[in-house]
Amino acid sequence: MTGCYNGTPCDLQYHGGPVFEKAPTIYIVYYGSFTAKDKSIINTYFENLSGSAQEKINTRYSDSTGKYYPGTINFDASKDTYHDNYSEGKTVSDIQPIIAAAIKNKHLPNDTNGIYIGLTYKDVTYGGMCTQYCGYHGPSTSIVKGETIKYAFVGDPGQCPDSCSYEYLYGSKASPNKDIDADGSINIMWHESSESLSDPLVNAWYSAAGYESMDLCAWLALSYKVDKNGNYYSVLTKGHEYLTQMGFELNEKTRSGVVPGTCENIYKNIH
Repeated sequence: MTGCYNGTPCDLQYHGGPVFEKAPTIYIVYYGSFTAKDKSIINTYFENLSGSAQEKINTRYSDSTGKYYPGTINFDASKDTYHDNYSEGKTVSDIQPIIAAAIKNKHLPNDTNGIYIGLTYKDVTYGGMCTQYCGYHGPSTSIVKGETIKYAFVGDPGQCPDSCSYEYLYGSKASPNKDIDADGSINIMWHESSESLSDPLVNAWYSAAGYESMDLCAWLALSYKVDKNGNYYSVLTKGHEYLTQMGFELNEKTRSGVVPGTCENIYKNIH
């Protein structure tokens, strides 16, 4: 774990790059054998994320133009998702060609104000998944020629629950939505999409050690509740329960020098 515990300050520094100044659209490419249930759980999370207490943690991030991330996103599962049935096989080295094909073939629009998340199923072997990372994000100039597309890779934690599943980390063999892999994917997707909001080109907000906002709070949820079935959750959004990591909230709205902040758990906003 690289994070700061709740109440213990960590520092981020602004390095001059942009943030998302207007609400981005989240696009999801489901790569592999995701079920209708899997997709419904994940889609419901993103449909309810915009303007939530969880998403507002990111509203103190701004850029050199003086604009702040607004705390809202756009997501419509009926037009902002695409299911790719193993077009590149079950051994994949890069998610970018898969996202590029979804745009080229007009399954998803070409949107420079979007974040494209490529989510691979647990039977897909992908680069350093499980051994080096559970997900990552960045900008790409190769997905669409002449454009800078913001994207993320997220691997299904069911492939290596001991490394990438939040539920397993907290000792639960089940999850709030009765789909431990989909629930675990949400945590990683929240991490990567959140970092992309405050650091889309990987040149805006990060620490002296190179950690972005969500890296500082990775795998931390020091306060959580237990539902009627004994499953842990830390976020309650419009009646839906999720176990996700804390988000790093800056202590002040400033871009001057090193800015302290703390890992905040959305648990405090659960009624």
